This record gives sequence, C-alpha cells and structure tokens, in this order.
Amino acid sequence: MEATGNVGALSVAGDVVAASVALAGLILVYLGTISTAFDSYQKKEQVAVLGKYRRRAWFAVLSFALSISAAALALIGKWMGIKCAALAAIVILLFALMLVLVAAGLIALDIK
Repeated sequence: MEATGNVGALSVAGDVVAASVALAGLILVYLGTISTAFDSYQKKEQVAVLGKYRRRAWFAVLSFALSISAAALALIGKWMGIKCAALAAIVILLFALMLVLVAAGLIALDIK
C-alpha cells in the first residue's frame, strides 16, 4: 500500500502477473480445444467451418498475446519499480479480459 492508504499499481503488480498467466493458460487450453474440434471434421467439412474456427482461434491468440504482454509488463514494473509499466499491465489485462468476454459472446451466438 502507498503512504496515502490507497492501493497503487505497483502493489497489485504481482496479482496482475498471476492473473495474466492464469488467463494465458486457460486460453491455451481453449486453443487446444478449438484445434481438436476443427480436426474432428472430415476434410470436406472443414472448408465449411473454417471461418468460424479461424475467428475463434484469432480471438484466442490475440487474448493470449495480451495476457502474456500484461504479465511481462507487470513483472517489469514490480521488479524495477516502474509505476507506468504496472499501470499499463493492468490496462492490457483488462483489454484481454474484455476480448475473452467478446469471444465468449460470439461463441454463444454461434450455438443454434
């Protein structure tokens, strides 16, 4: 905690690292599920579902990249005492979480 009693970006940077890495791990599991589900189709059927699975995979890859970036920035911020890096990590993690929420919404809309 900072001297004013408020929680600062540096004090939660370790939590951001943990949350970002956990989110990245869950996204990797999801990517594996996407790949397995796509591979379960016959070659002729894969052409018909390629767009849907490709969109899902790119949402996951972008979310994964944002999560890893947030973890790296939070780690740098915590290690070197750089408040702006820790704050940027929080913002990037929030973007990654929003992107995961959008991807989940799109998947729910695909279910008919």
